[in-house]
Parts: sequence; structure tokens; C-alpha cells
Amino acid sequence: MDTAAEVHADHDDVHYTDAERNAMRGFLQRCEVRISTQHRIATAFIGGAGLLLLIPIFFRDIVDGILIVLLQTIGNYFASLGVAGGWITSLVLFALLVYPFFLSLAVPLYSLYLMLKDIVHFYFSLYTPGMPNNVLNPSFSLTGLAFPEDESGRVRRAVNRFQYDTENSNYMIPFSEKRRGQYFDQVIEDTGGGIFPAARRPDHLYETGSLPPDVDPRHAARVSAAFGLARSVGRTLVEEVAVAEMLLARNNMYLRRLLLRYVKTLLMFVWTTLLSFLMLPFLGDTRFPTLLVLAVSYVVWSIGVMPIVGTPFKWIYKHRYSRDEAKHIDQQLTLLERNIAPFARLSVVASLVALVMSAAAYLI
Repeated sequence: MDTAAEVHADHDDVHYTDAERNAMRGFLQRCEVRISTQHRIATAFIGGAGLLLLIPIFFRDIVDGILIVLLQTIGNYFASLGVAGGWITSLVLFALLVYPFFLSLAVPLYSLYLMLKDIVHFYFSLYTPGMPNNVLNPSFSLTGLAFPEDESGRVRRAVNRFQYDTENSNYMIPFSEKRRGQYFDQVIEDTGGGIFPAARRPDHLYETGSLPPDVDPRHAARVSAAFGLARSVGRTLVEEVAVAEMLLARNNMYLRRLLLRYVKTLLMFVWTTLLSFLMLPFLGDTRFPTLLVLAVSYVVWSIGVMPIVGTPFKWIYKHRYSRDEAKHIDQQLTLLERNIAPFARLSVVASLVALVMSAAAYLI
């Protein structure tokens, strides 16, 4: 009869007491609750009710409305400079207005792109502790779970025999025989068998008597590949505790970045949408010069974009925010600000020059 200590001795020379094992089991239960909470948080922001509401309005009303106005206002506003000089100067003016217009569209969309990338990184990973690092088949970050190898070798073998029984395993790989061959055999071939978790390699299963006596070796390999795709890696109890701590830390790092990016993305859409809605009535009123309205609006947008993006950190730091403490913010959290800052500064300059030129166009 196998004891936990005897099975564990194959993996580690340390023999843990029952109290230590119970402490690890209790810790794993708490980890499962915390991991579940983290995934509920991520799921809530994937829905992104605020973004789902603003994005259709943003593209349907704002982009079309302002773009139509820009196209309708194209003309020679500097006729006194001659035909060639007037058109060249007018085109420069329009280019200076078009730049902040497209930037006001690009910044929210770029922020949305970064947020979607964070969601993919949160849910997927190329690496799993216990799997070869050269197996780069993407996997769900919340991996499968296997009964710890050092708890009971007899239980582990009984579980394996049940799982690899052909009738039972159909539940896990519900494909036709032809499609199983096309899918799992190809994965096994492409990874050189690296997709098999170490404890589920066919030779190991046969050596330990973990397979039903009449199982087809090809079928057993496909079942092992399925467990590998799910990253159901056999680990000891200590290794499960270690991986649970690593997963909690990983989720925490991605979640803090994801949620900050969500807030920044929402603020960018709100800022651009609000300013555009305020701009559109003035653009539709013939009493207000169109070019001046556009120039003034984009001066305001360009000046406000960087403070708006930095608002979440102001909320976090409250009265403690200072230049020295700002250095403690890691670069992954400020990627959006750093990438758009040069373009925002250029937009301020472009919109201010456009403001001067548009005022001159109406005075000439």
C-alpha cells in the first residue's frame, strides 16, 4: 500500500507532517477564492458597459459629423495671396486642423488597443510551470488542476485509469475519430511530444500501471495531449502552493494594469466625446466661423488630453502626489502617457498655429 510519504519521496527528500499538509490544503482553498475573485473583476471590465455605450456614439455621430464639416469647409481662404499662394496656405491650415482631429480619434482607439491587449495577456500565457518552455502553444492562464502526485500514488493511478478509459475520455475529447487524429496527432507531432505533461507521458503511464489494460496507445496519447493543452500538470502539494502564489501575483500585475487602462480609455472617450458634442452645435450655426470653432476646440482638446490621462494617478495619490513619488510608478502603468505625449505636444502647437491662421483668414 502506497503512503503519501513514500510517493512524495520520489519528488522530494522532505517529509511534511499532517499539520503542514493540512495548512497547504487550506491555503490552496483560500487561493481558489482569491483567483475566482480576480477573474470576476476581469470579466466585469471585459463587458465595459461605459465603453460599449460610448463607442457607437463616438463613431456614428462624432467622426461622421466632424469629418463632413471638414470636407465641406475646404476652400481658398487666402485669396489675397494669389491662387497658388492662397491654396497652399489654406491646405497648410487644413493640415494643422486635420492632425488634432485624427489624433483625437487615434488616442482613444490606441488606449482601447492597449486594454484589449492586456485582456489577452491576462487570460492567456505561453508558459506554465511544469511544462517545457519550448512548447509555445498558447494556453489559458487559469490552468487545469491535477490531483497532487504526493498525496496518494494509489489514488493517482485509479484516477488515471478512469480518465484514460475510452468511454470516459470521450467526454473530454468530443471529436470524431478522424478529427481527433487531425487535431491531437498534429499537436503531438508539432511539439515533438512536449505537449505531454511529464506525469502523463505514455511511457510513464505504462510503467506505473496507470492505464486500463485494453486502452489503445494512440488514444492514450491523445488524452494526454488534451491534458497538456489544458495545462493539467501533475504537481506535488508544495508545487501547487507555489504555482497558486505565482498565479495570484501574475493576475494582480495584469489586473492593476488592465483596470487603469480601462479607466484611462473611458476617460479618453468621455473627453473626446464631450468636447465633440459641444463643438457640433457651433459648427452647425452659420454665425460662428467654422475654422475658428475647430481650431479653438482642438486647442482645448490638445491641452487637456495629458491631464485627463493622468487623472487616475491623481486620484490614487490624492494629497501625496509629487514628482519624487511619481518616479515610483512603473513604466507599464504609464505606457499610454509616454507614447502619446510627443503627439499631444505637437497637437497643441498645430492647433494654436491653426487658430492664428484661421483668425487671419477671416480678418483678411
